[in-house]
Amino acid sequence: MVLSKLALYACIAGISSHPIIRRAEPTVPAFVITLVLSGVMIILASWAVVGTEVKTAVYHTIEAFLSFLLSLAGTVVLYRLSPWHPLAKYPGPTSAKITKWWMAIWIAKGNRHLKLQELHGTYGPWVRIGPNEISVNVPDAIKPIYSQMFRAPFYQGAPQDADALITTTDRDEHARRLVAWNKAFSNEMVQIYRGFAQTRLDQLVDILKQKAVNGKNISLSHWISLWAMDVMGDMAFSGGFETMAAGRDSEGWMEVLSMGVLFVGILGQVPWMKDVIALLPQPGPIITFQKACFSGEKVKETKAKSAGMKKDILGIIQDEESGGYHLSAKEASADASFIVVAGSDTIAQALMALLRYIIGNGDAMNQLRAEISEATDGGTVDVDAATLTRLPYLDACVQEALRLVPPVPAGPPRYSGDHGCEVLGRFIPPHTTVACPIFTLHRDRNNFARPDEFIPERWLQSSNIQPHSRDAYVPFSYGSGVCIGKQVALQNMKLFTAGLLNSFDLSFGEGFDVAKYDASYKEHNLWLHDSLEVRLVGRVNGGGSI
Repeated sequence: MVLSKLALYACIAGISSHPIIRRAEPTVPAFVITLVLSGVMIILASWAVVGTEVKTAVYHTIEAFLSFLLSLAGTVVLYRLSPWHPLAKYPGPTSAKITKWWMAIWIAKGNRHLKLQELHGTYGPWVRIGPNEISVNVPDAIKPIYSQMFRAPFYQGAPQDADALITTTDRDEHARRLVAWNKAFSNEMVQIYRGFAQTRLDQLVDILKQKAVNGKNISLSHWISLWAMDVMGDMAFSGGFETMAAGRDSEGWMEVLSMGVLFVGILGQVPWMKDVIALLPQPGPIITFQKACFSGEKVKETKAKSAGMKKDILGIIQDEESGGYHLSAKEASADASFIVVAGSDTIAQALMALLRYIIGNGDAMNQLRAEISEATDGGTVDVDAATLTRLPYLDACVQEALRLVPPVPAGPPRYSGDHGCEVLGRFIPPHTTVACPIFTLHRDRNNFARPDEFIPERWLQSSNIQPHSRDAYVPFSYGSGVCIGKQVALQNMKLFTAGLLNSFDLSFGEGFDVAKYDASYKEHNLWLHDSLEVRLVGRVNGGGSI
């Protein structure tokens, strides 16, 4: 009888606590307060029933706590699966409806992009992929979702001392900070950045000519990553990495940041875990980078520059004259670290995909080389901004590579807020996260003909390849959260490709298994995969091999 009474009290307490966390994934403070208050009541009830027998009281207290937790968890599960849940009408896996840890597991495996594609194939265009989250594979939904809604709590999953521009969930703050960022990516600055990219490309070509001897395999993905890192260092901090000269990332920041992106991808599914991580004695990789000497030094260096026109991103966004928003030291450090991730890894991955498909498609390679050769007079003319505009097939190849391997495959999550909103005649309930899965949209045969094939011609004006839905093509996202560095990324991709093809004949390296390489792709917010092994043969002006 004693056991039944305590278990009943605990169950009542657990069920009564459900409204505190019902609206969304729990927050640590709310859960701890609930646990403590309920625990005190259970302990008092236990002592009142069993008297002063300590051993018996402890036993029944533990039993009561377990009853409390199980009843609370059971109530949450039943509610999330019930017809009374606001998202009950949306189909999806039962496990996904119960907990966001289900999606976190797929992110950890690196197969979220494929899982989302599978889910939409099974359940249709609107799929419930979390207790309070919907994935929408409808091109017409992109504009209303990304115009009306702003960033979801996912962005707060990163343990960090301050928000960066790309992690703040405050729309007004984002708009204020964006003023300076727009100046950092003005037409004038974009041309300056082109000069940085060209200088670094010349450096890389010289290095690769020394490496490309005796037909040895070269890890093109390795050198692309180093090139992108050095270019981003020049753009963001006026130099500082010099990874190509060293032949490696001697500081190990690329590995740290890759780990950090995976870390954020998982914790973004359960952002309340950030409060738990913050209690740990060792900081996570993102905070490690922000607090480390590199970010700190660069913030101080750019802040200390003399007055006058700033020539790098961090200098411009720290200059209050650029937009009137005062960045704290912590905010500047947060921006510095995310500049590296957003600016280097994304373009590196896009270039790896582009080169993989060009090398693997002889017709595309020949047509592209002919176009570049004609525009550069056989390689004797610099690939300047004007020349890049005369390369429509290169532009088509870039767009096709971004379609097949979008830099952010899962799609940026957005939030319906406290009042909800309407999308294509459907009311999205309050406190709901919504995202359009970019990889799925880009690979949907309803949007693109032969969606898994590399067909640059589909992007040419003369193309009659149908279907071809430009509304479904969003490699840089859409709306207020669109990638601010889009023009620089496209410019650098074209510049790099034209320069590399002018300098080398490229083929897959000996023993390279392209099917195995494609299958190695894992998505942890950004892409991870095997090395892209190639063989390079130097070319002279006019197209002949050295």
